[in-house]
Amino acid sequence: MSTSKHIDAICIAVLILTLLITVLFMNGEALGIRKIVDEDAEAYSNSAFFTENDRNGNWDSAGATKIVLNGDRSTVSGGGAYAYDRNVMITSAGRYVVSGTLENGSIIVDSDSTSKVWIKLDGVTISCTDSACIQVEQADKVFLTLVEGTENVLISEGISAEAAERRIDAALFSRDDLTVNGSGSLTVSSAGHGIAGNDDLIIAGGVIAVTALRDGLHANEHLRITDAAIRLEAGDDGASVSGDVGDFYMESGSLNIQSTGNGLTALSALTVAGGDLEIDSGNDGMKADGDISITGGNLKITAYDDGVHSETAITVSGGSIVIPSCREGIEAVTVEISGGDMEVDAGSDGITAEKELRITGGNLKVTASDDGLHSDTAIAISGGTVLIPSCYEGLEAVTIDISGGEIEIYPEDDGLNANGAGGGVGFMGGGFGGRPGNRSDGTGLGDRPGVGEKPEQENGTPPERPEGMGQFDPQSGGTPEMPGRSENTEPGTGIQTASAGEETWIHISGGSVTVVNKTARDADGLDSNGDIIISGGTVRVSLVNSGSNSALDCGSENGGILEISGGNVIACGSYAMAEGFDPSSTQCSVLYNFQRGAGAGTAVSLEDEDGKILLAWEVPCSYSSVALSCPGMKIGGTYTVVVGDYAEEITLEDVSASFGDAQSEGFVGPMNWGGMQFRDRK
Repeated sequence: MSTSKHIDAICIAVLILTLLITVLFMNGEALGIRKIVDEDAEAYSNSAFFTENDRNGNWDSAGATKIVLNGDRSTVSGGGAYAYDRNVMITSAGRYVVSGTLENGSIIVDSDSTSKVWIKLDGVTISCTDSACIQVEQADKVFLTLVEGTENVLISEGISAEAAERRIDAALFSRDDLTVNGSGSLTVSSAGHGIAGNDDLIIAGGVIAVTALRDGLHANEHLRITDAAIRLEAGDDGASVSGDVGDFYMESGSLNIQSTGNGLTALSALTVAGGDLEIDSGNDGMKADGDISITGGNLKITAYDDGVHSETAITVSGGSIVIPSCREGIEAVTVEISGGDMEVDAGSDGITAEKELRITGGNLKVTASDDGLHSDTAIAISGGTVLIPSCYEGLEAVTIDISGGEIEIYPEDDGLNANGAGGGVGFMGGGFGGRPGNRSDGTGLGDRPGVGEKPEQENGTPPERPEGMGQFDPQSGGTPEMPGRSENTEPGTGIQTASAGEETWIHISGGSVTVVNKTARDADGLDSNGDIIISGGTVRVSLVNSGSNSALDCGSENGGILEISGGNVIACGSYAMAEGFDPSSTQCSVLYNFQRGAGAGTAVSLEDEDGKILLAWEVPCSYSSVALSCPGMKIGGTYTVVVGDYAEEITLEDVSASFGDAQSEGFVGPMNWGGMQFRDRK
């Protein structure tokens, strides 16, 4: 009976203890009990890119096993390691310090799968003719530390058939997680990869130089860099992550790459958050099947192919990016730029997106042989600065929406080109893929028939310009010859090159847009196969007074309209195909065409009846047509158009009025033929 009572008491105590442990386990952190975790365990996963041990390149080596390399033999003082047949075997978790020279041998780590192994290289030179110099067969994680002030050298002269069968392919090779840290130096020469890890490869310190016939750095899962100075010369990719879920991340330090293949490549994500990155590659500079994110750092990329290429998305929110030579600068399905400084010089497009290209901030300077900014669908700019000092066309997409930012373009052809096949008008700021709404007068225009886009370019070479335009000095002023305008059809076929009914437009609701073209003879400042809608911002266009240059060109033959409800516009070009704003506009405008023309640098202005200047610009190119509009203009108001030293007083009788002594082929509205002669303002 007594025994039974004791058993009952023990059971009750065990139950209470179990409940107490359960409560503590579930609420320990709330009660101030710190949970101890192994952040370096392979099975552990958290959001930190580097652990405390990764960053610790000065760990205490007191009591560590000492390994001294001496030619073809080695001595070991302490436990956990032994010398065997020119090699040194490390078989237990613990700390090891290695020094000396090993000829045609390897240090091999083959311990328990849960082992943490710390190894200091304290002035080590290892050469191996047929395998890796340092080889991690099994461990949970290995920390390889470069002792301050020391020089360490690994030379792998070849990979034997046996080693290749076991997939040993680098001078420094690991099947498990490997961290390289410290402040000493490491020089690697390899007939395969330089440094390779089947799992994570972390480089958190040291001065590292790698020369490799294959990849300089290679990892299957994660490749992460901080606080290291790395130089790679690679016969294939500079740094590569080959696993399906692997990624590349650089936080600080420097990485200099010269490679025959890609500079940086990852099957998953690629992120640069800081540091100095310089790439000279024989293929793409940076390439990922997943997203590429640049949030900081200083990047300089020279590439034979694309500077930065992603199969999904590229986002840039900070840092400095210079791409002095490449085929295409930035290329992805979607591109978003919200900050940072970028300078691109491209042999084809500067920045290109299969879908959306969005700019909300940052400072961009893009030089391109083809388009400065290109999207197969939509470009939207709401902030930042965009300077395109040289290109064939500046911005090209099916829809172009500008609600902010400062944009300055110097093209050979069109400044902005909305190249879809159909019209459609909508409210400003509709964004990507948004179906346009109604006109400012409240009437919906619906779908319109399509029209072809301009001829495609081949191999990045701009199409030849039409011949037979007559002789004319674009900077001298005067009257140009007026050939018929070229059609947007496939050359020699008359077949439209875009699908009919596709909505296309240029919408400008804010910011500033300046287009200056000093060379073209058949170009447009703003060119849309559908609508051009301006409801805010500042638009300045200057095209030479030559051929059929049109400052503003909507797809009127396709049902598109040129409409203004706000903003300031000065658009100058040739009167041959000049277009005025549509009568559906709610803000007044003037199209002024004059046969005598004005030379380059001639100022134009619009004054109200009190002599107040409403609009003014010293126009860079010669011109014979100017479209003017600003919020201060009213029907019934009297204004003065001033071109150089001459002026004409006009009275607005319509919301969209036309004056001057020349009528364009593109203008179909009424022309005011009175007061054609300028009066001398002097």
